[in-house]
Formats: sequence, C-alpha cells, structure tokens
Amino acid sequence: MTLFRQLLLTIILLLSLVLMVVLAINFQSTKDYLVNQLHSTTQDSATTLSMQISDYMAMEDFVSVESSVNAVFDSGYFSNVRVHIYESDSNIERSNTTKIIGVPAWFTSMIDFEVPTARAVVSNGWTEMGQVYVTGSAGYGYYQLWQATRALLLSFVVIGLVSVVLGGLALRWLFKPLVQLEKQAEAIQQRRFVRMTELPKTRELKSVVESMNRMAEKLEKEFAAEAQTAQWLQAKAFKDPVSGLGNRNFFEGRAKAHFDDTDRTLDGLVLVNLLDLAKVNNERGYEAADNFIRSAADIILNVGLSGFSDATVARMSGADFVVLIPNIDKDRLAKLADDLMGELKELSGSRVSYSEDVANIGAVLIDNSVTRSNAMAQTDAALRAAKQAGPNQVRLFDSETGHEMAIGRLEWKEMLEYAIEKRSFVLRSQMVASVEDLNKSLQHELYASLSYEGKQYHAGYFIGLAEQFDLGEQVDQVIIQRVIESIEHPSVKGIYAINLSASAYAKMSFVSWLDQLLTKVPEAVKGKLAFEISEQTVLASEDHAFLLAQTLKGHGVKLGIDNVGKHFSAFQYLQTLMPDYVKVDPSYTKLAVGKESESFFMHTLCKMFNSLQIEVIATGVETAEQIEILKGFDISGIQGYGVGRPRSFG
Repeated sequence: MTLFRQLLLTIILLLSLVLMVVLAINFQSTKDYLVNQLHSTTQDSATTLSMQISDYMAMEDFVSVESSVNAVFDSGYFSNVRVHIYESDSNIERSNTTKIIGVPAWFTSMIDFEVPTARAVVSNGWTEMGQVYVTGSAGYGYYQLWQATRALLLSFVVIGLVSVVLGGLALRWLFKPLVQLEKQAEAIQQRRFVRMTELPKTRELKSVVESMNRMAEKLEKEFAAEAQTAQWLQAKAFKDPVSGLGNRNFFEGRAKAHFDDTDRTLDGLVLVNLLDLAKVNNERGYEAADNFIRSAADIILNVGLSGFSDATVARMSGADFVVLIPNIDKDRLAKLADDLMGELKELSGSRVSYSEDVANIGAVLIDNSVTRSNAMAQTDAALRAAKQAGPNQVRLFDSETGHEMAIGRLEWKEMLEYAIEKRSFVLRSQMVASVEDLNKSLQHELYASLSYEGKQYHAGYFIGLAEQFDLGEQVDQVIIQRVIESIEHPSVKGIYAINLSASAYAKMSFVSWLDQLLTKVPEAVKGKLAFEISEQTVLASEDHAFLLAQTLKGHGVKLGIDNVGKHFSAFQYLQTLMPDYVKVDPSYTKLAVGKESESFFMHTLCKMFNSLQIEVIATGVETAEQIEILKGFDISGIQGYGVGRPRSFG
C-alpha cells in the first residue's frame, strides 16, 4: 500500500473516531435532555391534575375527577394517568398502549429510553384524599431522539466526505514532490540520471530532493568517467593514432574471431598500399605524410563501410590498409575495389599524394574453406600482381567456391520471396549458459536457415541480400511469427532471442507491426521472448533503436545488443537504450586469455556494463581455458561451441 493511501486511511479512521465520539456525546446529551424534559412535563401535569381534582374529591364528584383525568391524558404524551382514592381504595385511570411511529425497530431495541412516572398528593386542607400518578410516553422520546440522531449522523457523513475529499486533494498536493522523487529514484535505478529542477517548500522534502540530485549528478559523472576510460583503453590498445582506424592488433583480433565462425560464407579481403609515402615524408615532412595517411584512411573507411555494416577496416602498418567484408559477392567486391581506387586517385589532384601514382589494391574473394593465413597470402599475391601491373592498378583474385555460392542475385531474390511466401525457414537454437552453472540456461539464441529445394542456407548467405532487396522486414516478420508459434506451448521453457535486421526495425511500419503483434501475445509467451540488434546498426540509427527499445519495454520483452565493442564507440547509447543485456564481440573473448593489457580492457568493459545493471554475455567461447578465465570477469553468461552447439528448434 502506498504512503498516500496509508495517510488517507489514517485520516479517515481518525476523523471517523472523532465523529463517532462526538455523535455518542451528542446522542447521550439529547437523550438526557429528552428524559429530563419528559420528567418535568409529567411532574407538572401530575401537580396540576392534583390541584384541579382536590375540590371534586372533597365533594366526591368522581365524574368530574374522571373528566379532568381525560383532559390531562388527551393534552399530552402520556401512557398512563391514574388517580388513586384512599377512601374507597379505588382508581380512576386512563391508559394507552405506547406506539412508536416513524422510528426503526432496531433503534428502539438498541436504546433503553427511561420513561418517568410523576406523582402528586391530592389534598383538601390538611386531609389527603388520594394520589395522582402520571407516566410519560416513550414513543415521543424515541421519535425525538431518532430525529436528532439521524440529522446529526447525516451531517457528520457529509462533513466526513467533504473532509476526506479535501484532505485527499491536499495530500496529493503535498505528495507531489514525493511522486517526482519516486520517479527520479526509478530513473536512477534504470541509470537515467535525471534531476528535479523544482524544489519543494517543505524543509525535509527539499533536503531529500537536493540529496537525490547530488547523487544523480555523481552517478552520471562516474558512468561518464567509466565510459571515457573504456573508450580510451579501446583506442590505446586497438586504434591507430594517425589514421584513426583500427591497428594490426585490432584487425587480427577481429579476423581471428571471424575466421573461427563456421557459419561464414563468401568474404572479401582487400589490401591497399599507398605509393610514395616515404617520398612525401622525406620531402614534405611528417605532417604531410600524416595528412596523406588520414585522407586515404577516410576514403577507405567511407567506401569500405558503405553498405557493409559488418566490415572491418584497419591500418596494418606504414602504407598498408586492410578491409574485411563478410557476405559479399564477386561483383560487389570488384565494384568496391574500383570505387576505392577512383576515390584515392582524387588525392593527387589536391596534391595530398606525392604524384599521380597514389596506390595499388589487391582483393580476393574467399569461401568458408579458406583459413586466415591462406586468405592473407592470397591477398598479398593479388597486391603483388597489382604492383607488377603498374601504379593505381587493381587486381581481384577469386578462390574456388561451392555451387551454392554461385547463385545469382536474381535467383537469390526469387528464393527469398519463395521462402517468405511459404515460410520455409528452419530454426536452430544455441544455449547461453550461466557462468556460475554451465548446465543452467540463461537464454537460447535462435538462428534461421532458408530451406529451398532440399538445401538449407544459413543467414550468412541471404540476410545481406535480403536487406539489399528490401526484404529484411518480411523475413524478420516470418521468423518472429514462427518463433512465437513454437514457444506458445507451455512445455517450452526459457528465453529465446531473435536477431533483428537493421532494415527491419529502421522502419516505423515494422515497429508498429511488432507492437500490435505483442499486444495480442499472452504475457507468459512475452516472458519467453528477447530481441537482439547489433551495435553497428545502433550506432547508425540510434533513434530507431530507441523507439524499438521503448516498444519492447512497454510489453516487458527483453532487448539485447550484439557484437558490442566490435567498432569504436563512446558507449553513450547504452544509457539511452538501457538494454537488458549485451553480448561482447568474440574478439574480446579471445583477448581475455591473452595479454594482461588486453584482458584489462575486457574487465573495464564488464565493469562499465555492470554499473548500469546490464547483464554481460561473452560470445565465441570455445575452450575450457576460456571458460575458466571468464569466470573471473563480471559476466552473467557465456555462449559458444565450448558450452553448446546450435540445435534444431521448432
């Protein structure tokens, strides 16, 4: 029960107690007054009657005595009037049964109304001839008492209701700062460090509000400091200071994690070598050389990431740059290499390069059978071939690929449209285990494969093309409906995470559709759902991600951020989105078992996430050694082949 209701109930109880006491006192006073009034009336009537009949009694005119008795009885509220004659020891009496009209029976049964009987001696001179007895009527007393009590009770009820309403309004006004304080406390708990600008007039509340504001400000500064520390450590360990791109260490970590993924498909690997960098350095100085490197890096970054959100761009050393693009075909890789060379040539016109001989580019298209070392060797060979051909030349090598890789773009579109129409997607799930108990499941991440003509193609093959053909929204809708149908059965336990494509949740129509769908889903089913979006897509469209987060929170559905730390970011989006959990990129999982400086960065990341009460899940865990080391980090769960491979689902 809220404090407002407790205080309002206390006021009602106290007011009721006061009114009951006042009512009881007033009731007793009214009753005593009526009893005294009736006693006085009966006594006066008895005295008057005795004086009237004294002469008649002396003359033994009992007919006149009876007439006087009748006159007195009819003139007042009496139940009995009696004259006792001593001489004959007889009575002249008039009585009537007491009738109580207009008074509830329960009231008369509860109230003991004392009916007085007055007496007076009938005398003539010194001779006593008889005695008069007059008994009052209880009906009149009950009636007057009931009328007074009812009127008082009604007035007290009206006064009580008015007092409660006014008291409730006054309490709401007084509690307004407390309501704001409660909202502020909830916001701080969710790591939204809001501050109250309007201070209450009450001294105690004002002191509490000021303390809360100071605490919110301090927590916000601490989080900002942790985020800056994590960002600084990330840049120190993995960022090239001149180009602003990732360094060799950064690329090797990403490449190792990527090539260890058995679900990868066709990848593009591009090496860019800047020509005459040494001449620029020797003849124009370090500043000109750095400008050459930065200008080339900007071009490589913009072209390399254009349309490829998962691409990795890094400066390997000196004049060499590398770009790794997952899920790409030969035509797109050739276009990317040509676009890169075209943009780099422009540097000669602005005299950034030493001459018109700007760069050479070697690229290779590799499938999932090629290892990391072989891929780098093939790319080196392509770059050497480009250098042999002359300045500003591009050479593209193609490794042998499987039949499924050779599917054309139009055929892929037909396959996707068929799969959407027929809902021919096969689901697999991979367990996320608790770091404290590997047999305990925190959630299951779901993977979708496209089934067509007896063959299955996992998401790495088709999801990029689906986004290119603007079919990502429809694919996600089909998969979400399939998952909900599968987990509706009460026997299905646990939480199941669905990955959303950027092209889907970036559309208002998809978020609206998801909102309407979740409205119809039972609460028990929503408790089994979680949705994941990649960090790269969040950085590209934070507003859309925020709208999605608010929609999911409104339904009590969990939100997770995948591949956290894969790209250089300020992590400020975490405070805005407040996801329920994050999945750290596999490259950091592998770094955790490496150098102390690299594992320290992982520790810092986990500490920052935990300060926001966000669960941390390490991905790409493959060995028992990694599991043991990760137990020393502030993480909740681990995911990877080391704890469980994907299994069929639904």
